[in-house]
Amino acid sequence: MPATAKNNLQCPVCGIAEFRQRFVKKSRSFWRCQSCQIEMQHPLPTPDELKAYYEGSYEDGMYTEFAAAVEMKRMTAQRRIFEIRRRLPIAGEWLDVGCGDGMFVKVASEHGATAAGVELSDVAVQLGKHSGLDVHCGTLDSLPDTWKYDTITGFDVIEHVLQPAEFLRDIHARLKDGGHVVLTLPDMDSIVRRVMGSRWYFYIPEEHLHYFNRTNLGQLLKQEGFEVTSATRTYKPLTFNYSLTQFAEYNPGIYRVLSTAGKVIPDRMRSKIIPLPIGEMMLVARKISRAV
Repeated sequence: MPATAKNNLQCPVCGIAEFRQRFVKKSRSFWRCQSCQIEMQHPLPTPDELKAYYEGSYEDGMYTEFAAAVEMKRMTAQRRIFEIRRRLPIAGEWLDVGCGDGMFVKVASEHGATAAGVELSDVAVQLGKHSGLDVHCGTLDSLPDTWKYDTITGFDVIEHVLQPAEFLRDIHARLKDGGHVVLTLPDMDSIVRRVMGSRWYFYIPEEHLHYFNRTNLGQLLKQEGFEVTSATRTYKPLTFNYSLTQFAEYNPGIYRVLSTAGKVIPDRMRSKIIPLPIGEMMLVARKISRAV
């Protein structure tokens, strides 16, 4: 059966109203723009639905194991610092958007930045505050307009937001002149995505709403007043056990294979943290004037 065309859905990148349905997963439809190739869910969930999902995930859902894996989170934050410092100094006022319980805020502060964070989940924010971190519950646009930053980071965030152009616009407004934004996100052009197709583990109906490659995200950044200075593959430290948790939630087929294999893998190997190229990219962009 040919894919269904949709001509009343406007692309958030190129503005073209010509989409084609790719597949349906957990009763949610995924569509691709026929011009710039961005993919997105339609219809999108409401802000209240998203907030309820994240709160539930932090309390007893799939984020529970990640929230408890302190050493792995620290290594992820350190890996981010390692990759960023090749491109930017770790100094000045920093804001981490979607900061979770604030591990990157903590590590960035240890490396010389004056770092704060903002996070949608109140559960995660309370964990961060309990650790003495400068973290705030809400979204970027809920922060005072007068708060300005040298660098704003958003790790695995833009694919979650309902309006990616508005998200970048809010970042632009809160950056100092010449400031930078650092984004990590799933890469539509990654080999893993091409091989796995609709079974790609980043196709998460409950929370991942938009999917980019370097070209269309670079186009959107340019439209919103940024100059891309770096676009590279990024690595994420993972353990076998945490990966297994993710596949149990989003790809039962792979989970069954790995679960069987895991029975013969020693415990020390199952908990070993290894930086892996799992199909994500990092873009660094400098604030210039926003296109009118």
